[in-house]
Amino acid sequence: MAIDVESIRKEFPFFETAPDDSRPPVYLDSAATTQKPAVVLDALNHYYIRANANVHRGVYRLAVQATELYEGARSKIATFVRAPRAEEIVFTKNATEAVNLLANSFIWADGRLRVGPGDEIVLTEMEHHSNLIPWRLLAERVGAKVRYLGITDDGRLDLSDLSEKINERTKVVTVVHASNILGTVNPVATIAARAHEVGALMVVDAAQSVPHLGIDVIALGADFVTFSGHKMCGPTGIGALWGRYELLEALPPFLGGGEMIENVAVDAMHYAPPPLKFEAGTPPIAQAVGLGAACDFLSKIGMDAIAAHDQALIEYALDRLGDVPGIRFIGPTDTANRLPLLSFVVDGIPLQRMRASLDEAGIAVRSGNHCAQLACSRFGVPAAIRASFYLYNSPDEVDILAETLETATRSRAAVTADTSFDVSQVRPYKDVLLPSIFQPWAEYMVEALAPAPGTKALDVGTGPGTVARVLAKAVGPTGAVVGTDLNPAMLALAAELPAVDGASIQYTECGATLLHVSDQAFDLITMQQVLQFVPDRGAALAEMRRAARPDARIAIATWQPLHRNPLFRALHDAVATVLGPDKADLFEEPWSLPGIEVATLAKEAGFVDIELREWTLPATVPGGPDAICCLFDFSAVSPYIGSRRADLTAAVRANLAHCTDETGLHSETAVTLVTARA
Repeated sequence: MAIDVESIRKEFPFFETAPDDSRPPVYLDSAATTQKPAVVLDALNHYYIRANANVHRGVYRLAVQATELYEGARSKIATFVRAPRAEEIVFTKNATEAVNLLANSFIWADGRLRVGPGDEIVLTEMEHHSNLIPWRLLAERVGAKVRYLGITDDGRLDLSDLSEKINERTKVVTVVHASNILGTVNPVATIAARAHEVGALMVVDAAQSVPHLGIDVIALGADFVTFSGHKMCGPTGIGALWGRYELLEALPPFLGGGEMIENVAVDAMHYAPPPLKFEAGTPPIAQAVGLGAACDFLSKIGMDAIAAHDQALIEYALDRLGDVPGIRFIGPTDTANRLPLLSFVVDGIPLQRMRASLDEAGIAVRSGNHCAQLACSRFGVPAAIRASFYLYNSPDEVDILAETLETATRSRAAVTADTSFDVSQVRPYKDVLLPSIFQPWAEYMVEALAPAPGTKALDVGTGPGTVARVLAKAVGPTGAVVGTDLNPAMLALAAELPAVDGASIQYTECGATLLHVSDQAFDLITMQQVLQFVPDRGAALAEMRRAARPDARIAIATWQPLHRNPLFRALHDAVATVLGPDKADLFEEPWSLPGIEVATLAKEAGFVDIELREWTLPATVPGGPDAICCLFDFSAVSPYIGSRRADLTAAVRANLAHCTDETGLHSETAVTLVTARA
């Protein structure tokens, strides 16, 4: 039976037109989280309004009703994934918690369930981080070894060396059923058969497949299966672990506390049977009830009908989007064993610009590495845009996506053809300020950071590429540097300079928010004299944290207060004399961000090993005070100068006369540098 998309959309309040006639976005991010039908929201409200009580603990009518709803949801979910027993469903916060529950329990388990020194864990290169990092942590903690099944050029799992990778040393094989970035549906049963031949446990991450395919946990050949509720029309904060009952019985609990204990004495305790053994404390009752309602909703539509709808959508999307000039799909380009999602890049268009174009067009897609960095690395892309579809999406929305991408590619051609920018207002940066003030600081900062050859660096607020060029020399030809700035004229100045003897430099214009600059991942991120101009500094540091690889370093330079910067103090005082104290206050803003505040922001963003240094360097401007007066052409007070330019120049000359001679102006500048590690 075919799905009637328009009728289904009416079941979702999200798709209703708002009272102000605004429309919701074209929502193409269901692989991240799905929208929720009214029946799920009603189930949540009903529990909280009519059945709100704790479960398993009270014998009064309301508590019994709450328990029946909670355990009824467990039965619905067991039926949905065709589990033999409801007791084999363990409620967790999400699929990630379910994987962590298993990985940690395997440390303390006995016999064949215990993972210890010398054991091997087999993963795949297409795993989501939630089914990768917990196993890596387990291996590090117990001395086990991690091995990987690779990915073929066409985005399928490489099983050519399956028998060699899964061998007598293998203790756990854990595989994503369907990739969240490639869309590939993997042959889990084949892999499970090999795992069981050598006595290994088979764990399946089914977070993406359960919403689309209607899985049968026994037919998969799995020993454990994990999935999340919010990707299948259910609430956030609820997921599940399915496990063969005899294995759940043998596993030790992950968390201790109330409800998971049968009885406890001073010197002994006995755990509750599964699944309660793994559900310590008050569980996510309302969320479980909501997930049960989601299972009812999907079952009523029919998983076969949903799968057929998905198949038709991915076939149409691959064909329609394939017409977009320069598009490159990351993952299989055929529709066999394929989820309705597409990850792609468009050659020649920076990802952040494409992302901004889609957002402006009201299209909600995900961009980044999708918590699947190994897969991104396999295909040589740091990040990609992903459009993911579900039962409420239509071919018309695929057309809207394709048309927006085509428009963006035409805009790219126009921009490439017109590379002329008016650089007259910013040229003094390159001619005066860059060599005399910023170049010495760039060399000093990069020398202090000592980046290793091959480093991939991001320079935020690169201006005419001062730090980017010094970084390029330092990291050498095997490295790479991205310089980003809001001002295209500054980038045009940078592009005027000849290539450096070192890494290639990619200059790119930022998005609308200053630091929303790249979906790549970097080993080193530098920023100089930019953070003080950012309205939301905490968000800026969070963006830097997102772009930093594990153990990556950041370096943020900000000016020290004016009393530590005699050159700029002289300029400030000239503004105060000619334009008044209020305008001088505007000039003072860049010096109002203490280094300790930057260090605090870095800590709040999750950086560690934070260091704060204060440096002073001499500054010599060959052109003297007249050359430094060019600063006022692009400072905060330029709109107020008007006819007073000559007066301002004279005041600057007077304030700097004591440090000016026939060779130029001689002063100093002072900077605070905050360094940290991700």
